[in-house]
Amino acid sequence: MKYSNLFTVVAAIVGGIWANYAQALPIIATAPDDSLILAGDTAKLSPADLDLLVEYIPNETNEVIQDRLSCLESEIPLTFNPFVRNFIDYFTIRNRNYARTMLSRQNVYFPLFEKYLKKYNMPEEMKYLAIVESGLNPKAASWAKAVGLWQFIPVTGREYGLDQNQYIDERMDPEKATDAACRFLSRLYKSYGDWELAMAAYNCGPGNVNKAIRRAGGGKKTFWEIFPYLPKETRSYVPSMTAIIYTMNYAPEHNIFTDSVLYAQDVKTLIIDQAVDLEKLADELHVEHTQLLALNPEIKKNVLPANTRNYKLRVPAERATLLASADDVSCMIAAASPYTPKPEPEQPITEPATAPALLAENKTEEPKQTEKTTYKVKRGDNLTSIAAKYNVTVDELKEWNNLKRSSIMANQQLAIYQPKPAEALAMATETKKPAKANRVTISKKQQEIIHHVQPGDTLWTISQKYDGISVDKIKKLNKLKSNQIKPGQKLILG
Repeated sequence: MKYSNLFTVVAAIVGGIWANYAQALPIIATAPDDSLILAGDTAKLSPADLDLLVEYIPNETNEVIQDRLSCLESEIPLTFNPFVRNFIDYFTIRNRNYARTMLSRQNVYFPLFEKYLKKYNMPEEMKYLAIVESGLNPKAASWAKAVGLWQFIPVTGREYGLDQNQYIDERMDPEKATDAACRFLSRLYKSYGDWELAMAAYNCGPGNVNKAIRRAGGGKKTFWEIFPYLPKETRSYVPSMTAIIYTMNYAPEHNIFTDSVLYAQDVKTLIIDQAVDLEKLADELHVEHTQLLALNPEIKKNVLPANTRNYKLRVPAERATLLASADDVSCMIAAASPYTPKPEPEQPITEPATAPALLAENKTEEPKQTEKTTYKVKRGDNLTSIAAKYNVTVDELKEWNNLKRSSIMANQQLAIYQPKPAEALAMATETKKPAKANRVTISKKQQEIIHHVQPGDTLWTISQKYDGISVDKIKKLNKLKSNQIKPGQKLILG
């Protein structure tokens, strides 16, 4: 596991003694207790502005910090020494804004981390390692191509089951990456019997840790015993972890607070087995597509490909009710994708003068006076789009082809039964009451097509049932200002 960019910078700043960088801090004043009152670059500020920017920053003694560390119950050794003190000063004095940012983000991810740490019987303090690795940023990336909250490099990610392709990188999936990180760290702990060495191996690899143990004489097997023989970045890694644990637990004592506390959003998952255009799906959910991507940081593009199978897509829980069932949703959003256009029928069809729903009656056996059409499934097809093109229902397609689910495959042959030309013409001109299941009304005087909104309907799913009409046209015909509709509402479709 490669170290993150953050601690390359940290090591460079705090690698020396306290005096080296304390002199670089612009000291505004010294309090009676010798604490420092510091500010940023004040050279260009007026005295009035300067007064507003002054911040009280406690300058605790070594004895106080060491005592506080000893009060923290931890299975991880929290060693205190001048090197650790340098990093504590970095987070509590030099880069206080970073500590504030971590305080604001911790409630988003720590409950998830604690869940998996408990599952694998690991110390709860290991949750702070994600701060060291990524700053709690699921899209963090390092120069070494390490990615995600836990900074997996490609080969280690694949070893622990994290898929990586042009559409998905599961190293950025918070839950899957956390599970993988816990399994990896547990394995390292079993090898060394020491959490500090396990973290060191997570950072630079077991090979480098084993090499350091050999160079130290073989008998020395704690982090601080082999410290001089470890790679430079790893020598900063474990002390940074101790400093982060201290800072996150004693931030108030250092006058570090945040007024922006974030929490994880409640989500529901949709099982996706076909292509998805996330922008169109976001429209159906009435959310920004960037919000959808933020809930699924592992998705690298605005689409999922047609070969997507059993993918768990997170959507806002309060918006999930705007969609139909999982099977229907996968079909609907696949039809919405520009990457999976609806196929042209292989046999010419005479379009009826009235709504397609009039030709889609429920059948329990092969209809009389019909002709059989064989359709070869193309890539990106789904039952919804095929049914709409041939003026039949999805249930009919399933019945005619003995399908138990809505999934179909490219090159699959589907049997489709349609009325013969004469019968189709007669049916198209009939004024009989439409099938109750489709709830469509035809006004004889105005020849209007009226759709009665059913539970689970959206403007998109309705537009897919009637060829030649778009969501925008439905909104225009019905003077709708948004995509929201309610069961029982009547919509003019033509």
